[in-house]
Amino acid sequence: MGTGIIGRALKQGAIELETVNIRDFADNNRAQVDDYPYGGGAGQVIMAQPVYAAYTSAVKDDSPDIRRRVIYLSPQGRRFDQRIAKEFAEDEELVFLCGHYEGVDERVLDEIVTDYISAGDYILTGGELPALIVMDAISRLLPGVLGNSESPDEETFYRDLLEYPQYSRPEVWHHKKVPKVLLSGNHKDIEDWRLKKSIERTSANRPDLFEKYQKKNALADRMKKARIQNIPASEALRFSDSEILLDGTSYYAVYDLDEKTFYAGCFEKKNVIIDGYESEVIRKLIYRYAYKAEKCYLLNMHGILPDIISENKTMIVFTEKNPLSTARVKEYGDFGEYLREAVIASLERGRTFYGFLPVSNWEHIKQALAIGLYSSGIRDVDLAIVRDRLEKE
Repeated sequence: MGTGIIGRALKQGAIELETVNIRDFADNNRAQVDDYPYGGGAGQVIMAQPVYAAYTSAVKDDSPDIRRRVIYLSPQGRRFDQRIAKEFAEDEELVFLCGHYEGVDERVLDEIVTDYISAGDYILTGGELPALIVMDAISRLLPGVLGNSESPDEETFYRDLLEYPQYSRPEVWHHKKVPKVLLSGNHKDIEDWRLKKSIERTSANRPDLFEKYQKKNALADRMKKARIQNIPASEALRFSDSEILLDGTSYYAVYDLDEKTFYAGCFEKKNVIIDGYESEVIRKLIYRYAYKAEKCYLLNMHGILPDIISENKTMIVFTEKNPLSTARVKEYGDFGEYLREAVIASLERGRTFYGFLPVSNWEHIKQALAIGLYSSGIRDVDLAIVRDRLEKE
């Protein structure tokens, strides 16, 4: 961990690392931390006492307010992936327990471990190498670790696709030329080429990822029939680490893991189809994600879930069909300037600009419409009330 990008981050204080030797906490003169397993069998088992003593020495602040996980590296755990790396990157402290031999006494695992993580379906002599893999993957997601803050989003697994081929100097090497499009300077053509190559690589090498990519794009295409109302969910499918929760006949539900936002909507421009079964599915999903999500939006689904407390809001959307009038933007002062900057920033990233305004903020809604944006009604669900209801039940 002391070399390269991670080593630099350690020196700069972007991350901190402390290693603890379990043998230092053995309660015998030989620093023995393992013994024969009860019930017989081959190998040795690491005892509970030294592991627990090492853990308590490492965890100097046992405040319940600290977001901490204790991760045991084991083939029995969840298989580690980029989504888990993002999940762990949100915690303040991570304690890695590296097993050896036949494992660790189950009693101490039950007492201190919060997560079981596997590096893959194979057996190693110890948990140190998997711990390094997990620590490296998490560290590079933290602020200040990578030089370019956007680079994690442009690499393999972005949008469920493998990364496109990369080239550097010289232009010709071993009679092989850099593709012409990369030398053209045409950013649109370059982006199209990169997407095409990513799709080719993914379909050939990771059909499981490619299937996810196809399903998300197919759902986003269905949403186009009711273009405005479904833009937040379709943007999440195309640009964020997201998952499809429901792809139904009338309704859909999508969870954006990057933004921790739950979206549900319908495929019609007007919500004229009432599907009792699918609306009940959405209701249950909202309850299931009440503790995971930070925001929950029902897009053009007024009256379908009346017992869920929510606030009516207006979604304002800019599409390139309506050019943003500079004169009109200036006419509306600070709000117009805010919209101009937000729209430009979204377009530069290849996205659609949208924002949510309280219905009571009618003056800004009128200004947005006058400038050239569209509007659609949404409901902002109060997840705190949903969580309170769950706790009472």
